[in-house]
Amino acid sequence: MTVKFEGNKFALQVISKGEFVDNGTGNGSSYLVEAITIRLNHIALNAWILSDCMNCRECYEEGKKGLAQWEAHKAKQAGKRETWKAQVLKALEIEINPDKESVCITQSQAEVFTVVHIKKIA
Repeated sequence: MTVKFEGNKFALQVISKGEFVDNGTGNGSSYLVEAITIRLNHIALNAWILSDCMNCRECYEEGKKGLAQWEAHKAKQAGKRETWKAQVLKALEIEINPDKESVCITQSQAEVFTVVHIKKIA
C-alpha cells in the first residue's frame, strides 16, 4: 500500500498474514483459506464506525412511515459498510469472484480487524 498510515487518507497496515488449504470439506472440494490481521488508521476506523447501524426499529415512529424510515436507514448504512469493505479489499489487493470466493471482515480489538478470504481451488 502506498498511502502513509499516519496520513489523512484511508489506510491500513498488515500485521500478519497466513493461509492454508482446506481439503476436509466433505464435498470433494478444496479451498484456500487466507487469514489477514490488519490495523486501520483513524480515517479507516472512523469510516467503519460511521457505517455501523446503531439505530433500531424503535427509534422510528410506529406504522408504515416509521418502517419506511427504518428500512431506508438500514439500506443507507449497508451501502456505507459495502463501500468500507471495498476500500479494505482494494487496499489488500483482493478481488472477489462471488462464484468461487468469499470474504469476511470482523473487528478483533479496537482498530485491529481480521480478514478471512476463502477461495475454491478444486
